[in-house]
Amino acid sequence: MMSKLAANTVVFVMVYILCMIPTYLLPYMGSNSAIVTIGTVGFNPAFWFHLLCFVALAVIVWQRGQVIDANWLLIFPVLALVFDFTPGLNVIPLVPTVMHLLAIIIGVIKAQKPENSPVL
Repeated sequence: MMSKLAANTVVFVMVYILCMIPTYLLPYMGSNSAIVTIGTVGFNPAFWFHLLCFVALAVIVWQRGQVIDANWLLIFPVLALVFDFTPGLNVIPLVPTVMHLLAIIIGVIKAQKPENSPVL
């Protein structure tokens, strides 16, 4: 059933955006900060929700990649996750945003391009 949802371009984009939005709001609650979680028992609950959003993004993109025969599309949310959670890398601006945009754009464009289109 999930692959049927991922096959629909509008559904793919909408679900991806809905799962992506919390990844921009949760860092304000310290979900990707190692300093906030030091001294507490376990991780910040916002961290788990942030991680869950990235897992959902990975599943959505993986399903979309299977539908459009682009399994490598999964690399974009994984790189966004790495740049969002790794201390030092998470201060580099816009890298997760670029990775999210690439996942969406390539996921849409690759699906619309005919396989046997003439090369101009």
